Amino acid sequence: NYLIAFDAMLILVLALVLYTLSSRKEEEKIGLFDTISLALIASAMIIDAIALVQILSRLFAMGITPNKMAALGENVLVMINLGGLAYFYINLILKKGRFEALEKFQTDYLVIYAGWLAIVAFLFPLFFVFQ
Repeated sequence: NYLIAFDAMLILVLALVLYTLSSRKEEEKIGLFDTISLALIASAMIIDAIALVQILSRLFAMGITPNKMAALGENVLVMINLGGLAYFYINLILKKGRFEALEKFQTDYLVIYAGWLAIVAFLFPLFFVFQ
């Protein structure tokens, strides 16, 4: 139950960041809200790291199941996504990067989520013989 709650919080954080990115104007100056977004991303990375450790420990203790593998893949993708967002936000705050790079990273990353969804929906049943 805790892992499901962690994943729900991670999805909520990503949704908030996406909302923030979509509502932000390109010419807008870096402000407190950007720093808060970075802090939110950093805290989500900590939560995701805890979830990843728990998923891996359950995989080693109880064996591989389709649900555990799907959760592991999703959490790895979220961690990479959060890490990329943190990187681009840091560059943005330090004035070493542009907002367009952050926006492009996030919009391009949505394709990766769609790919993982397709793998779970179409290939997992074949790999796990419809368990």
